[in-house]
Amino acid sequence: MSSESKSLYEYIRENLADGELPPGFSLPREKSKNQITFADGAQDGIAVYHMGSAEVTEESMEILEELFRAVSEGEFEEGRQKLEEFAKKNTPLGAIDEFQGYITENTDWIDAERLYRFASKCLMSSRADIVKYGMEMLEVFSEPDEEMKEKIRTLGLCDEFTLFALFHMRGWSDANEEIFSVARRVHGWGRIHAVEQLEPETEEIRKWLLEEGISNGVIPDYSALTVYQKADVRKLLAGEAEKKTLRPIAAVIRALLSEGPVHGIRAVEDADAMLLDFIRQAGSGSPDLELCAAVRDIVTAKRSEEVSTAGERYLKSRAVREAAGRWVERGEAVELAKYLGIDCCAPLYRCMAEDLHAHQYQCSELIHSDDYREKTLELFRKSLPMDKMAAEPEDNLGLGKEYENDSVLCYLVQNLADYPLCGTDFVLLSLKSPVTRNRNMALRVLYAWCRAENCTLGELSEELLCEVNALKEKECTESVRKSMAEYGF
Repeated sequence: MSSESKSLYEYIRENLADGELPPGFSLPREKSKNQITFADGAQDGIAVYHMGSAEVTEESMEILEELFRAVSEGEFEEGRQKLEEFAKKNTPLGAIDEFQGYITENTDWIDAERLYRFASKCLMSSRADIVKYGMEMLEVFSEPDEEMKEKIRTLGLCDEFTLFALFHMRGWSDANEEIFSVARRVHGWGRIHAVEQLEPETEEIRKWLLEEGISNGVIPDYSALTVYQKADVRKLLAGEAEKKTLRPIAAVIRALLSEGPVHGIRAVEDADAMLLDFIRQAGSGSPDLELCAAVRDIVTAKRSEEVSTAGERYLKSRAVREAAGRWVERGEAVELAKYLGIDCCAPLYRCMAEDLHAHQYQCSELIHSDDYREKTLELFRKSLPMDKMAAEPEDNLGLGKEYENDSVLCYLVQNLADYPLCGTDFVLLSLKSPVTRNRNMALRVLYAWCRAENCTLGELSEELLCEVNALKEKECTESVRKSMAEYGF
């Protein structure tokens, strides 16, 4: 097989620290304009939870035959070319059944020893899809030796490959311990898949599932129902749980209630009885922020009258109201305070004035207040180095600490859509931002302003029109140009 740049396996190994990859790690990818860039494991994760299996065409099956005949004859370079040809038309996950099925159905002529060597070489590829196909080929063999297991474990520590490593581990003699080991050391899509595969065989595993199972850096909803069932939350609530146990239960309940991308509370048997038990136990001690937030979510979810009444009774108690007043002074429990009719603007403004970057997300509350809108914008003017942030447009996602101020700017600007010409200086700055999403956000806000005023951009502001026209001349990304056309600018 032809030589490649550094393998992804080597790249992962070099980045390991204390047995896992550091926060923010991602595989190197070729940056391609006008294409969505997925986080490690995201494309396969979305396919698992939201898409059906793709059809492998007859043409692709013919490529498979050519691939495995080349490999069986020891022509590994030709085999690689055929694998790359197959990969152009099929994703490893989408084609896994047909890919592995072809091997198992043709063992009479596929050379097993050469297939194993070819697959092992694929494992050392610098291309993620080729690595995955290598893992799929190796999976059809019996339990591997320790050296190969270690390679599979290492690849599994990267969210991009965790799912494929789990497919292997399920067939190993100590499967559940292997899965538990990787589950604790991955933190994105890999954890979602590992939690799904992990069996709650011990108290240690059940405890970990409850406390860490939904903490996946993607959306907790994906694992909420699985954790609810495997950690036996219903049984825990039937007894008297300690507050340290109720807190992770509260997080699981909140994720179940969101009914977001996957099945949630509607899939829980006798859900209202479970929620009543939670409310009862949440109210048995002094108010706790996490527990109160969960009860508020239960009430606003509009379950049965009995559940709503129990939740409202607790939240409107004197103890909770006093605690909520203290929490909002720290910039916390805003939704609970609003539910209870507690004024949030003054304490939130004080929090932002003390540390704008830590409390930037609360500007949405203050922007909506006529009394605090301009005062809040002035805080941003004092905090952001606006005179240094303008730059030529780039095809730039704005990731990393160096773009922290650009992220603050983007969040502020998106909250200006309902207030024509309010914060015009921030919108102008966003149009001059090197970060793509900032320019798109500015255009979206301008479109909202024009609709609200029922006017053209030129009628709204000659200055804004001039800046948009200037941007047209030098814009480098398709998404921003498309926004301009879509909004009629």
